[in-house]
Formats: sequence, structure tokens, C-alpha cells
Amino acid sequence: MNNTRKIASFIFCLLFPFWLIAQEVTIKGTVKDQDGLELPGAAIVIKGTNKGMATDWNGNFEIKAHQGDILVFSTIGYAPKEVKVGKEHNLNIVLSVDVLELEGTEVVAVAYGTTDKKSFTGSMATIKAETIQAKQTTDVAKTLEGAVAGVQISTSSGQPGSSSAIRIRGIGSINASSSPLIILDGVPFEGTLNAINNSDIESVNVLKDASSSALYGARGANGVVLITTKSGSKGRLSITLDSKLGFNYRGIPEYDIISSPGEYYETLWSALYNQNRYAQNQADALARTNASQSLINNVGTGYNIYNVADDQVVLSNGKLNPAASIKYSDAATFNQWEKALFNNRVRKEHNLSMTKGTEHNSFYFSFGYLGDEGYNMNTYFNRYATRFSYKGDITSWLKTNASSMITYTEQQGSTEDNGYDNPFAWTRTIAPIYPIYEHDANGNRLNTYDYGITRKFNNNTNPVATQRENLNYNRDYYFNQSLSLDAKLLKNFTFSVNGNFYANFYDVNYFTTPLGGAGKNYGGSATKYKSDNTVLTFNQLLRYNKNWDNYGIEALLGHESYKKRFGTIEGGKKNFVDPYNSEFNNAAVLSSLTSYTRRYFVEGYFGQINANYQQKYYLSASLRRDGSSVFAPENRWGTFWSVGASWLLSEEKFLEKAKFIDLIKLKLSYGVQGNDELYLPGSYSRSYVPYMTLYSVSTNGNTPGLVASYKGNRNITWEESGNLNAGIELALFNNRLTLEADYFVKKTKDLLFNMPLPASTGFSSEPRNVADMVNKGVEFSLGVTPVQTDKVQWTVSVNGLHYKNEITRLPEELREKGLSSGYQILKEGGSIYDFYMVKWGGVNPANGDAQFYVKNATTGEYELKGSADYDSSSKQYVGTSIPDLQGGFGTTLSAYNFDLAVQFSYQFGGKFYDSQYANLMHSGDLGRTWHTDIRNRWTPENTTSDIPRLEFANQKVLSLSDRFIVSSDYLSLRNVSLGYTFKQGVVEKLGLTKLRYYLTADNVYLWSKRKGLDPRTSLAGSNDYAVYSPIRTVSMGLTLNF
Repeated sequence: MNNTRKIASFIFCLLFPFWLIAQEVTIKGTVKDQDGLELPGAAIVIKGTNKGMATDWNGNFEIKAHQGDILVFSTIGYAPKEVKVGKEHNLNIVLSVDVLELEGTEVVAVAYGTTDKKSFTGSMATIKAETIQAKQTTDVAKTLEGAVAGVQISTSSGQPGSSSAIRIRGIGSINASSSPLIILDGVPFEGTLNAINNSDIESVNVLKDASSSALYGARGANGVVLITTKSGSKGRLSITLDSKLGFNYRGIPEYDIISSPGEYYETLWSALYNQNRYAQNQADALARTNASQSLINNVGTGYNIYNVADDQVVLSNGKLNPAASIKYSDAATFNQWEKALFNNRVRKEHNLSMTKGTEHNSFYFSFGYLGDEGYNMNTYFNRYATRFSYKGDITSWLKTNASSMITYTEQQGSTEDNGYDNPFAWTRTIAPIYPIYEHDANGNRLNTYDYGITRKFNNNTNPVATQRENLNYNRDYYFNQSLSLDAKLLKNFTFSVNGNFYANFYDVNYFTTPLGGAGKNYGGSATKYKSDNTVLTFNQLLRYNKNWDNYGIEALLGHESYKKRFGTIEGGKKNFVDPYNSEFNNAAVLSSLTSYTRRYFVEGYFGQINANYQQKYYLSASLRRDGSSVFAPENRWGTFWSVGASWLLSEEKFLEKAKFIDLIKLKLSYGVQGNDELYLPGSYSRSYVPYMTLYSVSTNGNTPGLVASYKGNRNITWEESGNLNAGIELALFNNRLTLEADYFVKKTKDLLFNMPLPASTGFSSEPRNVADMVNKGVEFSLGVTPVQTDKVQWTVSVNGLHYKNEITRLPEELREKGLSSGYQILKEGGSIYDFYMVKWGGVNPANGDAQFYVKNATTGEYELKGSADYDSSSKQYVGTSIPDLQGGFGTTLSAYNFDLAVQFSYQFGGKFYDSQYANLMHSGDLGRTWHTDIRNRWTPENTTSDIPRLEFANQKVLSLSDRFIVSSDYLSLRNVSLGYTFKQGVVEKLGLTKLRYYLTADNVYLWSKRKGLDPRTSLAGSNDYAVYSPIRTVSMGLTLNF
């Protein structure tokens, strides 16, 4: 018995461990990614068996296993993870992105699809969502400034909601558009970029050469900007809230102007004295006396702000009367127009997004609000934007993708032209003696505005008063709806149908108050403008994809139609009864009324083929046939094509041992693209039917008549651009050193050109294909990662563009003299932005007279002459506004949950005509102040000055010359962003998956040749009007993920 028990006990002890192993246990837990988001549909398999399951919607799982079993966790896009079953039965599994799977593969958006960047034969740059959202801009174009090689961004105004001009690799045309084609989620986008919420953008791809953009045919000649918006992602419901609040400041300081009333009076006295001495040959004593006596009359009766007699303000010695003191009770602030109009104001932006998805469907929803008050009184830009997208599998072979964008914007702006009520010109040029408010005889300030009835400077105007009452208001409603179906047909074939409807309803109300200013003389005026713009785009795409052992091929056939209808109605009335009511029923006189409708369509048939051998030799070719309604039926169709090749040199066996090489890629492409967007003469509005001669209706009050307004030409057709691109891409030392460099030549022939006509024809010009132009240059983008550890990563990047523009052919009638355009002349052999002016010869030290180089008609030599001999026909080439080098550089640093990003843009080598500075160096224009440089003008005691004597009303010394041509070099600190992402443990306690706090600043500082000068405002290199300065915005923000 005892032996039996002993034997049984022995057997039990021997088998007990095996019984434990064989015992099943229940393992529970969740599977998440590195950001803490649950992963639904992740597979859990017991290694070596077929037993397994998948996580539910919330990433939860429950599986029975035995002690010692190996559980394998995996899902698409993540590295698998193995866990041995032990004592712990509640598991929290975190899967990491599968670096090996993704290494070397960067999927980018291209024409009508996506591709692996390694296989791409063209030239492209990509900006990701993180970079876009770090900057505070109303449109995504501004985020490209300094960030993309080969791209110029120019913003003519800093007004909230204003748009930017984009130029890719130079100037595309003379009288036709140079703007790139904008593609939103695969479809041409007709609207302005400020209609798109930056927080909805996943990436922006800039296609620069023919190989990448020729598939867009008719509209791809100036490059293509592909905007891809966010879509739903697989996983549980994820909610992101980003909120930022900041303050706006004037980003560019004012020019250095004379702000002292006493100094202004003394300077004006000097101008009057020199007029008396040099123009009227008065004796010195008399000239001095007369200057003192006429001083106040030349600024306006009643504008002696001192407590002395009018003829005693400035004494005969040219100095302010020491007994004079300002008689106004608000002496310290009476003339502070800038502070009255410009103040620091608020910018706020809030964005909410939600996404959820499974293996078979997903959605994305967002709502965003932007409120930007600028810094000028009564100006603002508000945007409300919402977007919804859905992707889903209808069947195993049919998928759908639908999206909807609805945006409402409203903008209240201010005058930026040469009108009296332009607040930026006003504060820059008004003499510091004029008060904002009226004063009584004792100098006490009244509560009524001084409209300056007797003021010599812009009388009957006061922008502080009218800025509150005038309207420069517009609002936009944008709708963009798209639907696509993708069907897998036969093996390797996919057929897609895409439809997009875009609509924009635009409403403008301009109103000038009758209370004062520009509208007072005619009782106030109003202009109302309404337009509706609808676009229907449809395309059908048939794709074929096949891979063999060493070969691969992708083919595409497609058809696309683009139909646009644009209609507008505009009216104006004057003589308003109620000065606060801008409706037409409050006005008596109809001043204008018009309406019209325009239509435009493009239809295209296209194909593309991409092939590779051993995934290291790539070849691409495309062909497109487009027809445009812009041209006559017999000239409507154009053929556009491209070929490209690339070689992944780094995949060759002879480089196998060079382990430090990650990528060496050589690429070459050539193609032809078209452009049909001809501008109307003297405007930036397109001509929809330039092959037709147009007439406008006129009347003598009773009988209608016709007046010729536009001469058409049935022979005009497409501009064509031939684009050559050769480039190299390098990645070394585990991608810690990257370089992309390209050489490009863009030859445009048969430029659409508004040929000037003699006045005897009754027309100003005729559209013709009569000119050729070439842009050639190099661009580069260099990236370095000096530090890369688990906790710290530091990157540095720099990019640049150098190009030359040349007009290679002009009409024979213009070859000798060229074509004048402002301060510039277009000539064969020159560029489109060449300055031609009379050359400045400095100042005659003997008498302070201005000197110029004037052409001797007999010898042809240029001789130094005084201002009396100035000859405007003696123009010479004095430079170009096209810079020698432009681009940007920046750095990012992430360390221990902190992140820092800094971005600069720069430009070197071009010229700029500083018209605003020239206006401040006048000869004594009534009521206008001067730049402080006038202090260094020529005087008998200062004979070495380069600034001529100040002589009232002597315009000859100010004759147009290159005196005010300056360097357009600049360095801009574009953006600085600093953030901290809270640790996961802290975040989870708050019920969040991510929490980040950040500070960000845009338009931080600009270094330029002269304080107040911003060369970024004009690609052509001039600043004729005083405009809204770029806004410096400093904000703090918070990002929460649930």
C-alpha cells in the first residue's frame, strides 16, 4: 500500500509540470500603435498553429492559450510582435511601424494617382501636413515660401485673407498666365487657396517638369501644385482638437520718416528758400523773408500749430522760432495717425477633426474656424470650413470615395491703391503737423474729426473717420463635392470614374461714406458686385498593372472634360440720403449697371505608360490631346507629350559594398506642355474668346450703338513650352545626408501676346502668337541630420534656385525699341523684368543740381548733364528684378518631448525700384513729409552729398532715373515654432491619447536694403502703392487627441 502511494506520488510529481503546461488560460488585452491609438482588426495567432483571432473595433482581444505558447501580434503596416504566455494574463501590446516594410518607399501624389518616389522620373517637391500646420497662414501657398526649391512666392499685400502669387522655375509668359495649375484631390481647383483649411491638408506636391506635369496637357505649362487632403484612417474613433490664439503686429516697420512738426516746417522752409534763390533768383535776404511768410500758406490756412504768428514759425535763419510751442491741448498725440489706425489685434484659429475606419471603410470629418483681425482698423478675415470624406468597399471589386467641402469666408479690407483714403499711404506721407481731430481757437481738442477743408494734403479726407464707415467687404461661399468609383475588372485592370462639382458665389459691397473723404463730393457712392462660378469635371481612367520577375509595367488611358460657367452682375449708385446705409434704395443716382456670362471648357484624351527593369531602370512616357474653347475650332486642339527615364545607380552590384550609399538616382526628362490663359489687355482677367472681335454697347441717351472694344484673331492657338530636366538624387549614411539637384531648360514658343496696334485701327491691340522665351537654371535641396538618437533628432535643410530668363523672339515691329512696361522694357536678348532708365549721375557739388547721363545724339556717347538737359529717351539697362539666388533654409530639433522648428527665406542679386522711398524724397509736395535721408541733402555746407538740393516745385531734379534702384536682397525669418508633447503616462491619466502645447510666430523679422522695404511684394521689382504690411503673428496653441 505504502509502495503504491509512493509510486502514485512519484508519477504525480513527475507529470505535474506537464499538466500545468497543458492547462489553457485566457489572455486579454488591447493592441495599440505608438501614438496610443487602438488597432482594430489586428491578428493574434498562436505561433506554429492556425489558431487565432482579430481585435475588435476598440483594439481589444481575448484568446485561450497554454502556458509557454508564443502569441504573434500583427497588422498591415506594423512590425509583428511575439509575446510568450506566462503569469501575466492581461497584456497591453504596442506595435511599431514596420520600418523594414516602409524603408525606401515613399508614396507621393502624381498626375491622376500615386507612385513610389524612387520610381518617379520627374522633378517634384513635397511638403507634409506637419510643416503646413506649423505656419499661420490663410492659404497654403504662403507655407511654400523658402520651403521648396524652385518656387517663388510673392504676396503683394499682407491684408488678412489676401492671396499669393506662385511661380515655379521662373516666368511662364508675357501676356498670359504664369500661375501653376492647382489640383485638389485629383481635380483642377478653380477657387482661391484661402478656401481650403490648412488643417485638412495631408500634403502638397509641387510638380516642376514636363515628365511630372505634361499629363495635364493644356494647363500644366507653368507647373502643377497637387493638394491632397486628409482621409479616414483605420482604427477606433479618433478626435483631434487644435486651438491657437495669438496677436497680430505690423510685420514690416515703416520707413524712417520725419515725424517732428518743427523739423518738417524747417525742411519745407528750406525748399521754399531754394526755390526763391535758384528758380526766382531772389536775393538771399528776400528769399529768406519770403520763405518764412509763405510757409503756412503752403500747408493750408489754419495749420500753424504753434503759438506764434504764421510768418514767425520758422525764422529767416531757417530755424524754428525758439519761442514757439504747440498750442494744442493734445500736443503729444494730435498727429499720431498710425497709432489711431494701426493696433495689435487678435488672430484665433480652432480646428476639430474626427476619423474612424476598418479594413473596409473609413471616414474623416472636420470643422475649422479662423478669425484674423489684421492690425488695421476695421479689417478682418473670417473663415468657416467643414469637410467630410468617406472611403468604402461596396463589393470585393468595387470601391467608392466621396468628399464634400463647404467653406464660407468674409473679408473687410482697406484701400491699397492711390486713393485719398489709403491708410497706409496716408500714415506714410502726411506731414506731422496735421491733427486727427478739430481744435477750437484755444487749442482744445474737439470730438469732431478734422477733414482738412483747407489742408493742402488730401483735403476733405480723414481715414480715421472714414475707415469706420467705408465698406470694402466681400464674402464667398465655396462648395466642392466629389465622387469616385474604382472597379477591378479583369486581372490587372482597374477602371475609375470621377466626378467633381465646384461652385463659388461671390458678393462684394464697396461703399464710400458721404460724411467725408473721397465720397463727399458726390454724396457717397456704392458698388455692388455678385458673381457665380460653377465647374463640372469628369474623368474616366483605365489602368493596367503587371509585374514579372524582372519587368514591371503600368499603363493609363483616360478622358477628362472640364466645363466652367461664370456669370456676374455689377451696379453702382451715388448720392446717398442716409450716410450709414449702403443699400441702393438709399441712393438717388444710378452710375453704372452691367452683367455678363462667360463659358469655358477643355476636353482631353490622354495616356501614360511607366515601365521598369529590375526596379532600377525606369522609363515613362505620356501623351495628351486637348481642345480648348478659347481658340477657334480650326485651332482648338493641341498635342502635348513627355518622356522620362531614371536610373537607380545605388541598386547596381558594383556599389553593393558601399554601405554608406542609400540612394543614387539619375533622371532625365523632356516634354511639351500648353497654355491657353491669355489676359485681356491691361488686366489680369483672362480672355475667354480672343479669336472673336468684340463690341460694347453705347448710347447717346436714347439710341443704342456699338463701339469696338476688342480685336480678335482666329489664327491664335496654344503657347507651347518645351521642358528639359536633368537631375540627381542622393541619400547617404542611413539617409542622414540627402541631396536633390536639377538643371532645367524651359523654352516657350508662340507666346500669346497682345500686339499693340496703331490708334487708327480703332483697337489698342490684337492677340497673336509672336514671341519666344526661355528660362534656364539650376535648383538644389540639401538635407543633413547631424544628430539622430532615440531621444534626440536634429535636422538642417537648405534649398536654392538660380535661373536666367531671356526673350529670344519678339515681333519685328518691336525688335528695335522693345515693349515698354512701367519701369521696364522687354527686348530680344533681355529678360521680361529688365529695368531701363536714365542713369543717375550724382549731384553737382557746386550748386546741388541733379545730374544724369544723357545720350549725345551725334556721337551716341552718354554724357554727364544737369537736370535742365534731362532727356527721357536716354534710357540704359540698369539691372533686372530677377535675383541671382533665392530659396530658404531651416532646422528642426526634437529632444525629450520638445520640438523646435525654424524656417528662413532669402534672396540675393536682383534689383528693386523703391517707388515708395522715391515719393518720400520729393521736392516739397504740399503737406507731405520726407524720409529722414533728406537731412543729408546738398547744402552749401554739405557739398559731397548724393542727394540734390531741396527746391520746392523743381521736378527736374526728381526726373525718373535709376537713383532709386536698390538691391532686392533680403533675409526673412519666416517661422519659429516651439512645442512640448506631454508624456504618455500623463496623457492617459487625462483620458487623452496625445497632448501638445506650442508657441509659434510667423513673419518674425525681415532684413532688407532699407527699413520699410519689402522686396517680396513684387516679382517685377517695384512698389507703386503703399499696401498692407505683412502681419507678424505670435500665438500659443494646444493640440489634444482623444
